[in-house]
Amino acid sequence: MKALRKLLRLVTIASLTTVIFLLGCQSKMIYLPRAYQEDDLANLRGAGGEELTFTTSQGAQTAFYIPPVGTGLVQPETIWILFGGNGTVALDWLHYTRNWDSGNGYLLIDYPGYGKCAGSANPKRIVENINAAGEALAKKLNVKDLAALRPRLRVMGHSLGAAAALLAADHLELKRVILISPFTSLTDMANKVLFWPLGHLNLHRYDNRSLVTKRSASGAKISIFHGKDDELIPPSMSEELAKIDPAKIDLHLVD
Repeated sequence: MKALRKLLRLVTIASLTTVIFLLGCQSKMIYLPRAYQEDDLANLRGAGGEELTFTTSQGAQTAFYIPPVGTGLVQPETIWILFGGNGTVALDWLHYTRNWDSGNGYLLIDYPGYGKCAGSANPKRIVENINAAGEALAKKLNVKDLAALRPRLRVMGHSLGAAAALLAADHLELKRVILISPFTSLTDMANKVLFWPLGHLNLHRYDNRSLVTKRSASGAKISIFHGKDDELIPPSMSEELAKIDPAKIDLHLVD
């Protein structure tokens, strides 16, 4: 009996230690921020881009705007908001925007703690950056406010950025969304990477399943791209999201 109590005590201590560790360190497991180097900012200038500065509850933040190139357009008809994965920064998109439609504008948004942004990230703080960056862009383009700019906005995100893209689509009521390698929810991902039920200790409640449902019900057009051999985020998660509303959601599984 004494041995059993000792074993139970050890199991309880081990379990509590795991729980405390996951609660205290999960932000470092989810977000992998990095600062910019001078080369990154030189590439921004080379692309004709500009910094947009604003302040949130996390302090000073910086997003980036890439205007249309060589078209003479001061007011692009379409502006894509772009969000990267948890180990990337916003200016990593420059590699791609150079080869995309030069008539579009691009708003590149970093998460708090990333790039030139102070603070630390969570869903609520990312929404703050989305709204404040949008208002800063509206001011830059001499548009009345973010609501007036909204009809021109589209959004795209990769991995964690797909969750941020859906947050933007929800809060800004956007009608065109592209998701690259999205997960169904971060809790699902945590249960996959760790094991059930530890994933339910997740405090960063990115729920792509509910937001895809909400946006498709509002009439938004959603396209999903996912690599067939993705070993981190299973393609089955994209397949599940696409089944929510096949009439409005296109799924592209890529070799």
